[in-house]
Amino acid sequence: MRSSRSTSNHAPATSSILSPGSSKPSGISVSSRASILSKGCDGRWKPTDVAKRRPARKLHVVLLAGGSGTRFWPLSRKARPKQFHALTGKQSLLRETWMRVKKLAPASRIWVVAPKALAASVRSELPALRADRLVPEPSPRDTGPAIGLACALIAKHDPQAVVAVFPTDHVVRDTKRFADAVRVAVSEADQGSLVCLGVRPDRPATGFGYLRCAKQPVRGRAVDVSRFIEKPDLRMARRFVKDGGYLWNAGMFVWRAERFLAEMARTAPALEAAVRACADGRFRMWTRAPRISVDYAVMERAHQVRVVPLDAGWDDVGSWAAVSLLLEQAGVRSRDVILIDSDRSVVFGDRRMVALVDVPGIAVVDTDDALLVVSREGAERVREVIEELRRRRREDLL
Repeated sequence: MRSSRSTSNHAPATSSILSPGSSKPSGISVSSRASILSKGCDGRWKPTDVAKRRPARKLHVVLLAGGSGTRFWPLSRKARPKQFHALTGKQSLLRETWMRVKKLAPASRIWVVAPKALAASVRSELPALRADRLVPEPSPRDTGPAIGLACALIAKHDPQAVVAVFPTDHVVRDTKRFADAVRVAVSEADQGSLVCLGVRPDRPATGFGYLRCAKQPVRGRAVDVSRFIEKPDLRMARRFVKDGGYLWNAGMFVWRAERFLAEMARTAPALEAAVRACADGRFRMWTRAPRISVDYAVMERAHQVRVVPLDAGWDDVGSWAAVSLLLEQAGVRSRDVILIDSDRSVVFGDRRMVALVDVPGIAVVDTDDALLVVSREGAERVREVIEELRRRRREDLL
């Protein structure tokens, strides 16, 4: 099992988060007396002591809008995957994410990475997105290349930038607590750390990776990450929840762009070379970037990795069962659905009246060309339907 361990205790942060003085927010910035980071004899990146105050370091936000969302078939398709749908509210998950992060940074510092095939859909969903802030991936190659390319482009525009990376298919209910956690993470990143946002587990989930903390995590404070843990079995997950020293790896990160790229050059040099070349316009190098997640490529082997606990009503909305639970908790129900002795069931689709009688705990997804009926327990197996459709060469349904 791969892991990443911190080498020493983290020095107290000396930077401060500044709110711009104008009436119109321009996002998070960091000011300190350090102008550069240097690597100390203990191997940790630290601010160099200089007399002059440097300009405030600005936060850039990267939104990851790729992913096929196969677990949400038949609603989610290649041409319009999960993040483009309003699964839990009136707006798409992508749009909800944009509204959440625009409180952290202005549109000029919000970047969206998406496959070329989804570029038009992104523009339609996010009309405020600047054309030069849409980063089209030549082809999907997982989060390692996607995040690396975005950071390389941002570093060219703003070498001092701090970058926050967020998926666009998650739900965060408490936006204030979310922003507070990001501010703590930005302050840590300014000191040279690679920072994760970790969610305190409220159940023994086996579908998430976990972060083992060097000491008990406390909201509002960062702690060292001593280990990345793959998706555990149920027995291990129960132990993690009981222990209290583990957080879910939510796939949200904050770091200095150049600091992250320097770490990538050490842990995945071929990937770093490829994304730097693409940022310089040599996109033929994209095919040399390995297909790899950012955790495998960098984070699990990186130095000085920290985590900030996120207690903001987060959910990765990973299956129809998760959506069903979220809607149930919110008391959302369609007018054209009748449920009789069918507790914990949910219906998606507005094409016709749907009635369920004595079938508790199922999800019904009704679209123009396909109908899915699945139990909550079997929601993770929807991918098997995709595999069967591919075997039958039913590309029209994918």
